[in-house]
Amino acid sequence: MKNRLSNIPVTLVTGLLGAGKTTLIDHLLEQRPRDQRWAVLVNEFSETGVDGARLAREGVYLREVAGGCMGCSAALMLQVELNRLLREAQPHRLLVEPTGLGHPMELLQFFQGENYREVLSPRATICLLDARRLSEQKFLDSPLWDQQKQSADVLLGSKADLWTPEDRAAFDGLCAEQSFLACGIVPAAGGRFDTAWLDAPAGSREAAARHDHHHGHSHDHDHESGPQVHDLAFAPDASFDADTLRSVLQALNCERVKGSVQGTNGPLRVDGTNGEINIAPEPHAPTNRLQVIGGSQVHKAELEQRMLRAAASR
Repeated sequence: MKNRLSNIPVTLVTGLLGAGKTTLIDHLLEQRPRDQRWAVLVNEFSETGVDGARLAREGVYLREVAGGCMGCSAALMLQVELNRLLREAQPHRLLVEPTGLGHPMELLQFFQGENYREVLSPRATICLLDARRLSEQKFLDSPLWDQQKQSADVLLGSKADLWTPEDRAAFDGLCAEQSFLACGIVPAAGGRFDTAWLDAPAGSREAAARHDHHHGHSHDHDHESGPQVHDLAFAPDASFDADTLRSVLQALNCERVKGSVQGTNGPLRVDGTNGEINIAPEPHAPTNRLQVIGGSQVHKAELEQRMLRAAASR
């Protein structure tokens, strides 16, 4: 990409499904200097994105790459949307949120490639981790977690208010074992994030590349056998009872659910991981859309019917 832009700081915010990537970026945007333009590139594994409205605000330019991992199956769309974003925003800083089902190595190589070598200046990769997952053998054995851990420069613990002392000990042990540039905890609501981490040097990527070479594999993408993804859209006049909706979603035991819907008493934000469903008031206008990833093997039509049982026309 040839233009007058150069050395734009770019930060990759990684983490598996439900780690809190969008929440962290939303928090960072709140601390953006008002004289700066920031750009955000969000990747959704499904065909439609659900987080754009949450991040949109004055002075922030947003583009979404939907329909697969933007490091592999959506790579062409990544280049198209990134070029548009850079032209429109001419940003002082770029934040990138890949899908929790994606591999970060390809993105790091992409940003350092010939087309963007003089345009983008990669900074420390931030990885979010809910330490409660460290007690799950399936999580520990995940190639996705292995690559995200190895590519991370800064490891941030999320949802720490829900951790047990054992979770904290496991997180501290991981920080001691790995050579991260920094470890920390995502601030609770109202806390201040240390934005200096956004300009920390990219120090672990070379080690990650050596790790990948040493093990002699390329982290093949097997999305065909991965979790099913359903995008559910509901009529604008449909409203949902929060308790009934929570019960329906918990029964699915899905890996991830997120979106916003109209509740009987106002807009609701839906955010859940591994059957833990959080439903809270939403300050933005609801999209009446949900994204459901994994869980019970249910066809989309049946899933929509289950959702609509929790809805009633307003």
